[in-house]
Amino acid sequence: MVELIVVIVILGALAAMALPRLTDLGADAEGVAVKSWVGALKSAQSLAFAAAMVANAGYTSPDQMSLWNLVRCDANPMVATDGRPAWQGHHLALAGLRSGVFQSADATACNGNTISFATKTNRSIRITNSAAGITWSATPPY
Repeated sequence: MVELIVVIVILGALAAMALPRLTDLGADAEGVAVKSWVGALKSAQSLAFAAAMVANAGYTSPDQMSLWNLVRCDANPMVATDGRPAWQGHHLALAGLRSGVFQSADATACNGNTISFATKTNRSIRITNSAAGITWSATPPY
């Protein structure tokens, strides 16, 4: 009987340590989604800059390409139902991030070289493009 009580106490202690971690998985998933989207944005910027260099468009560094030119900021998906591109001129859509992470999918997010929005876990996300490259921050941090 004592062994059973000891096992129950140990399991209770383990559950008490694991429960807070399990309840915060939504925030962790949200942070990973934002981080991966920013990674895709960095790749899109590199590809767009390479294409601009080939086209002799006059850019001398990737940070000269504003986020406004790289990101489709509305809620429209990147690909139409028939599989063809739904829009041209942008390299990445904010639509997927809007539906999964944004607190309000209709919120205005883009302003020149800054993308700012509130998340479902009440964090403020700020993505910026500057001479230092594309960076992002979350308040409070993930």
